Amino acid sequence: MSEITPGGILDRVVQELPNFFRDGVDQLVTGEGEYIRAGEPRGTVGKVGQAIARSYCRQYGANPGAARFGNAARIENACRPYLDDQDPGKGAKIGVPFPGGQCAVNYLCVYKFNNILTNGQTQVPAIQQSVTLPGPIGIIYGTELPEWQNIRCLFNGGQETFLRTGSCNQGCYRNIEWVSITRSDGQPDNCGDPPPVVTQPGPIADPSPPPFRFNPSGDINVNVGVDVLPDGTINVNIGGPTFNVDPFPPEGGGGGAGPTGPPPGDIGDAGGASDTGLGGEAEGAAPAGSILVGLKIDILASPPKARQFAPGVFRGAGYIYMGVIGNLDQDYGGSMLKSGQFFFAEKENLTHWQVSANNGYDFRVTPYYREAPE
Repeated sequence: MSEITPGGILDRVVQELPNFFRDGVDQLVTGEGEYIRAGEPRGTVGKVGQAIARSYCRQYGANPGAARFGNAARIENACRPYLDDQDPGKGAKIGVPFPGGQCAVNYLCVYKFNNILTNGQTQVPAIQQSVTLPGPIGIIYGTELPEWQNIRCLFNGGQETFLRTGSCNQGCYRNIEWVSITRSDGQPDNCGDPPPVVTQPGPIADPSPPPFRFNPSGDINVNVGVDVLPDGTINVNIGGPTFNVDPFPPEGGGGGAGPTGPPPGDIGDAGGASDTGLGGEAEGAAPAGSILVGLKIDILASPPKARQFAPGVFRGAGYIYMGVIGNLDQDYGGSMLKSGQFFFAEKENLTHWQVSANNGYDFRVTPYYREAPE
């Protein structure tokens, strides 16, 4: 049997790293990538991969506006749960900037802001001012330095007015927002709201910039390098060769002569079923000369207060692993599990599997195997 080398582990990490960022089951259902934040990988590959993904997220969090983070919406989706653990409230927000203000009448507009003093401190309390403008009223915006030197507003079909101007030598402005916008004639404001705007993510300092020592246990103690390149890919190393990874690789592919494997619908033959028992584990391996196609999991028991996405669809029911002996990779499908669900092996040459049930769950696991190709 060939030995496991650092390069072999890193090569496997590189293959699996995009899975931490993909729009997988958890993101499709909950709208966010929880595995980077809360996943508990058991193997070396999973632990190192999660550490690399978290470093990438911290670098994004430290400079979310950088051009190299071109997949900003997907990165935000994948990384924000983890970044919120570091410093909550810094993520992107979307909403109408104020209610109403869209009738063709005069409005009394009240806004507030803080001065940034010449020593860099924020002056409090906030300064509040008012201005009368003809509607419809648009958004407040300004020139960022990185704070605002000018406070401007769009109104009445795109016209512009300066609400406040100044010089950063005198003090810039921050935390600018509308307080109220009311019709000057006192009539009901029933002409709708302005379009929603997105508040961009705020920066969070990276407490562990790369390269960093990753030593979560006695089993892993390595130096990890995570270098985000201008094109958004990552150069990764763990003390050996450097690999380049695209965390958001293009989906699908083109060309080729089509599949040459088994006919459509062939999932192999069922092996012997095994039960995990309550909160237990089941594992097995393909017979000699065969490979693992996938696992069918039936839920025999669940806790009385089990969390469900929908009736019969359980959240966080267990953990599913497929791979080869000594090197099992996690399938994240256990985050959303329905009785009788089938999980396909991601590679064609896998042989071993393991399923762990969370407390209160009991699974029956039926593996499916196929003869290995010549």
